[in-house]
Amino acid sequence: MRITRFAVASALLMTCAAASAQTPDAERDVRAADAAFWSAYNACDMTAIGALLTEDVEFYHDRTGLTTTRTGVVDSLRDGPCATPDMRLRREVIDDSLAFHPLADGYAILSGRHRFHVRNGDTPERLDGQAEFTNLWQLHDGRWRMHRVLSYAHGPVPYTPPAAIELPAATLDTYAGRYRSARIGEIAVAVENGHLRLTAGDFVVILYPESATRFFAKERDLRFEFETGAASAPDALSVYENGALTEHATRERRARPDR
Repeated sequence: MRITRFAVASALLMTCAAASAQTPDAERDVRAADAAFWSAYNACDMTAIGALLTEDVEFYHDRTGLTTTRTGVVDSLRDGPCATPDMRLRREVIDDSLAFHPLADGYAILSGRHRFHVRNGDTPERLDGQAEFTNLWQLHDGRWRMHRVLSYAHGPVPYTPPAAIELPAATLDTYAGRYRSARIGEIAVAVENGHLRLTAGDFVVILYPESATRFFAKERDLRFEFETGAASAPDALSVYENGALTEHATRERRARPDR
């Protein structure tokens, strides 16, 4: 029994020694290679992307499945997110989530969470979602390359409402009124308990001020921007959901609705 325990302990020590046999610069070099890969990804630079993948790379995605070989992965990116000239997908790592794990025999894992932003044409960039990733890197001929890529848990970014500020009652009063959009018709905005209440059909939401002209909902990522023209009172209202413009309404009349 003592011999067995000694053998197990020795095996564990050998494993730990092998894992720590990486060069001191391994983490720095893997992180630099990872940053270079995603910089190429954001620029749709297929040559640079291919140079940072092993020939026999395997890419596992929870929605699109398995893609194999360097050529296959590069082609999937060329024909996917990089196929539309006026659409750009930008990846952004969540810095505090990035973790490095050295492995024996010239391998290492880099894992974390990342978010993706989309821009269509000249429209503002919007946050599209986030995912988890675990990437196995391989050191070969002095260069680190992605060998196995796992991308999973894709979904919306959890909504955290911003901090609300206080606005004078007179300022809130200027926003109260009736607005009309082509899609949903009448939108009523009223002052209620130091906030604004927006009503559109059966939809009712309380608006909290983020700035002098921009408001938000606490329940989900809805932003409301009051637009002021030549007059001091707002003459239009834009509604954004998850950063994308979903509604634009013009002020119908200046009289305030009943409160």
